[in-house]
Amino acid sequence: MRNNQTNFNRKLKNNRSTGNWLKVVKRLYRRRLLIVAALLFVLSLGLPSIVAQVSAQIPIVQSQPSGLQLVQQAKRSYEIRDFGEAARTWQQAASTFAAAGDILNQAMALSNLSLTYQQLAEWDKAEEAIAQSLNLLQTQQNTPEKLRILAQSLDIQGQLQLTTGQTETAIETWQKAANTYERMNEKERMAQSLLNLAQAQQDLGLYPRSCKILLQALEVKNIDCEALSKATQSTPEKPDYFLSIFEALPDSPTKATGLRLLGDFLRVSGNLDRSQKVLQLSLEVAQNLSSPIDENEAQLSLGNTARAQPDANKALEYYQQAATSTFPTIKIQAQLNQLSLLIENRGRLSEAQALWPQIEPEITKLPASRESIYARINLAQSLICLKQQAVENETPELSSPVIQQCNSLHKESKETKKLPLSDVSSLPKIDEILDKILSDAFERAQKLKDRRASAYAFGYRGAVYQQRGDLPKAEEFTRQALSLTSSIKAPDVAYRWQWQLGRLLQTQAEEKSKSTDADRGAIAAYTSAFRNLQSLRGDLVSISPEVQFNFRDSIEPLYREFVDLLLRPDEPSQENLKQAREAIEALQLAELNDFFRDACLDAKPEILDKVVDETKPLTAIFYAIILKERLEVVLKLPKQDKLQHYRTRIPQNEVENILLKLREYLSDVATTASDVNSLSQKVYDWLIRPRQTKLAESEVKTLVFVLDGLLRNIPMAVLYDADNKEYLVQKYPIALTPGLQLLSPRPLRQNKLSAITAGISERRKFDDDKEFEALPNVPTELKRIQSTVPRSQLLLNQDFIKTNLQKQIETAKFNIVHIATHGQFSSNPEETFILTWDKLLKVRELDQLLRINRSDNSVPIELLILSACETAAGDNRATLGLAGVAVRAGARSTLATLWPVNDESTSEFMSQLYRQLINGNTTENITKAEALQKAQIAMLTNQEQKDWKLPYYWAAYVLVGNWL
Repeated sequence: MRNNQTNFNRKLKNNRSTGNWLKVVKRLYRRRLLIVAALLFVLSLGLPSIVAQVSAQIPIVQSQPSGLQLVQQAKRSYEIRDFGEAARTWQQAASTFAAAGDILNQAMALSNLSLTYQQLAEWDKAEEAIAQSLNLLQTQQNTPEKLRILAQSLDIQGQLQLTTGQTETAIETWQKAANTYERMNEKERMAQSLLNLAQAQQDLGLYPRSCKILLQALEVKNIDCEALSKATQSTPEKPDYFLSIFEALPDSPTKATGLRLLGDFLRVSGNLDRSQKVLQLSLEVAQNLSSPIDENEAQLSLGNTARAQPDANKALEYYQQAATSTFPTIKIQAQLNQLSLLIENRGRLSEAQALWPQIEPEITKLPASRESIYARINLAQSLICLKQQAVENETPELSSPVIQQCNSLHKESKETKKLPLSDVSSLPKIDEILDKILSDAFERAQKLKDRRASAYAFGYRGAVYQQRGDLPKAEEFTRQALSLTSSIKAPDVAYRWQWQLGRLLQTQAEEKSKSTDADRGAIAAYTSAFRNLQSLRGDLVSISPEVQFNFRDSIEPLYREFVDLLLRPDEPSQENLKQAREAIEALQLAELNDFFRDACLDAKPEILDKVVDETKPLTAIFYAIILKERLEVVLKLPKQDKLQHYRTRIPQNEVENILLKLREYLSDVATTASDVNSLSQKVYDWLIRPRQTKLAESEVKTLVFVLDGLLRNIPMAVLYDADNKEYLVQKYPIALTPGLQLLSPRPLRQNKLSAITAGISERRKFDDDKEFEALPNVPTELKRIQSTVPRSQLLLNQDFIKTNLQKQIETAKFNIVHIATHGQFSSNPEETFILTWDKLLKVRELDQLLRINRSDNSVPIELLILSACETAAGDNRATLGLAGVAVRAGARSTLATLWPVNDESTSEFMSQLYRQLINGNTTENITKAEALQKAQIAMLTNQEQKDWKLPYYWAAYVLVGNWL
C-alpha cells in the first residue's frame, strides 16, 4: 500500500496560526482535544497516511475473465493518474461483476471506484460508490475474502470521511477497519488503519488518545503514555529507556510513520527533547527505507519541534529541506510553515513578503479537497498577520481574536519593527488575495459539504472585515460562521467566532454609546463561548507549544473580558456574580492545565457553596480579579445565598506596580515593617476593608482567597489594617486555593501525625553550573520535627534521593511529607523544582512521585511542606508553579515559602508549626490554617528574637489547598 502513496494528497499540518487556535485550547485544557487548542485553530490538512489501493492484495474471483481484465485496465489507468479513464473502467467492472452475480468483486470494484472519484474531487459520487460497496458486503457471509474487502473498503471510506471534514466519523470507521484486520490476523494492515486513526485523532487534538493507538500500531507494550511524555535527562551512561525500545523495532513504513506521530505527540505534551530524538529516529528510518514522503514529513515535524524549542534557524532549515519535496502538498505545507515563522520574526518580514506570492498560485493548483481549503485558511492567517505588522505595532482593543494572535507571537520581543514603507504598497494586493482565497475556501467547503471548513472560511472573512473597520460586514460573516457551527457539534470552532461576535458587539455599542444593549448581546455571545470552552475541558490539551501560542493571549483574554462584562454594572445581578465567580475559577483551572499541558485537573462544582456553608470554623471565600481599569472582588459569606461584590477603580498598571513593589519589600530583609505596611494596607483596603464589618457580623473565622495575577505573589497574611494596627493574620487563619472546584476540603484526620522528613544541608553544585548554598540549620529543623512527631522518618543529604523518598511514600504510613531544601516555583514547569542530593527533581517528577499508587493500607498525604523554596525572581506568574505543585502533588494541602527565609528562623517556625499541629490535633481539632496562623503569630511576637517580627521572617509561609 505504501508504494502508491505518492498518488494522494498528503496532510498539510501547518502548526501555526490557523491550526493553532485549536491547539491553544487543546493545550489549555489539554487537551485531549487539542482543538482547542490548541485552541486555536488547528486546521489539519490532508489525507490519511495509508490508503487502500487496487492491487493483488484484493481477492478477485477468477470466474469472470472480462471483469478481471477490466480490473487490470482500471488499475493501470489509476497508476498513471488517468483518473477519468480509471473511473469509467471501474464502473464497467462493477457492472460486469453485478451481471455475473459476483457480489464480492462488485463491492471491490465499487470501493476502488470511490477511491478514484476522490482523486477527481467528485465527492458525492465517491460517497455513493462506497455506500453501495458496504451495503453489498453486509449481505455476504464472513469469509476471509469478504472480510479483506470489507476492511479495505472501510479504509477507503475513512479516507473519504476525513477528506470531506467528517473527522470524528473517520476515526470510528478506521477503528472498524483495524478491528476487521485484527480478526484476520493481518497485523501490518491493522497497523496501517491504526496509524490513519491516530493521525485523525491528532487532527482533532486528541493527542493522548493517539499516543495509545500509536503504541498499539507499533506493537509496543508496557509503555505508559503519561510516563513517555514526562521530561527526562538521558546521558551516555543512562540512555533514554523509551528511545532504546523504539530503536529496537525493525525498520518499516509503520515505524517511520508511527514514530513521527509519536514525536508530534511529545512536542504537544511539552517534552521537546524527546520529541526531537524520536523524530530524528523517524527520519533515519525513512532514509533507510528510501521513502521520500516519510523523510519529508519527518523534516516538517522536526521543524515544528525546533520552532517550539525555540530554534528558529534550525526550524527554517528543516522547512527548507521539506520544501524541496516533489509532493506538492508537502512542499506547500513546508512553505506555509516557513512563512508563518518569518512573520513571527519581525526582522525577517521582507523575506515573508517575498515568499507568500510564491505560495498563493501553488495553492490554487491543489484539487478541491479538505487540505486545499485549510491551506488557503492558513495562508490567510499569515497574510492577516503580515498586514497587521505593516500597519500597527499594537493589536487594537477588541480586535478579532484572529488578529490578536498575530501580536501575541511578538509580545516577548523587544522589536517593534514594521514592514519597510516600500513594502506597504503591497497591502492592497494582500487585501485582494485575502478576499479571493477565503472566497475560494468557502466555495470548496460548500462543494465538500464540510460545514466546519465553511465556518472557518466565514469566520476568517469576518476577521478580515473587522481588521478593515467594516464592522457590520464583519458581524454578518461572523454570524454566518456561527449559523454553520450550530448545525454541527463543533464547540472548538464555535467558541472562537462567538468570542469574535462578542468583541464586535462591544465595539459597535461603544461607537453608538449604547453600552447597555450591546453588553446584553455581548454577554450572550461570551457566555456561549465560555460554555463551549468548558465543554472542551476534558477533551483539550494544552496550547500547542510548537508555534509558541501563548495562553495569556489566546485564551485568557476571553475569561477576563467575560468577567469584565458581567461585573461592569454598578450593581451586577446575582446571576452575573455567580457567572463571574464561575469564570474566575475556570480561568484558574485553565491556567493550571496550561501550566501542566494536561487536563487531568477535574473540577467538582457541586462543592462550591456547600463547603463554605457547612465547614467549621466558618469560612469566607474571596475571589479577586485584576481588570484593565479596576480590581473586582466577589465574596462568598457562609450561610448567605447572596454574593457580595465591590470594586476599586484603579488602572491595572498601578495595581501591578504596587504589588511588585510590595513583593520586593517583603523579600528584602533590610526593609522595615513600616515600608511594608504602607503598601500592604493598600491591598487590605482593596480586598478586606469594604466588607470587614460583614465578616464580623457573619462570625467568619477563616479567610480563603482565590487570587489573580500578581496578587498570588503576595501573602495575604501581611495585609495591614492601619486602623487597628494589626496584620490580617492576627485576626484570621488564612489559606489560598486555585479554586474550590479543584479540591475536596476535609478536616485534618484525627489520628496520630506521622512524617517523612527530608532535606539537604550541604552545599551542592551540578554539572550545569547550578550551585546551591549550604542550609546548616536543616538538620536542626528536621531533628526538632522528629522530637515533636515521634512517628517520623529522616532522609538527610546523601539519603535524600528520589528512590529513597519514593520507597518511603509507597510503603510507609506517613500523612506529612516535609522537605527542607532549595527549590523554585516558576510559571515554567521546567524551572519548577526541588533539590535532592543527586538531581533537581522537577515538578512533573515530583507530581508523579507523590501520586504513585500507594498500598491499600497507606494513608493519604495530608500536608506537603516545602521549606526553603522560593518563587522565581522576576517571574510574575511564578506562583503557578506553587499552585501546580499543591494541586497535583496528591497532598490535601501544601505549605511553602514564597521567598528564601533566614535558615535559623525557618527552623524555629517549623518547630512552632508542628507543636501547634500535634497539640491542636489532640485537644482542639485545630485546622491547618489555624496551626499556620499560630506559628506566624508566635514568630511575630517572639520577644527573644525581635527581628523576627519583621514580615520578611514570618509572612513568606503560605498554605495552598485544603485549609481544614
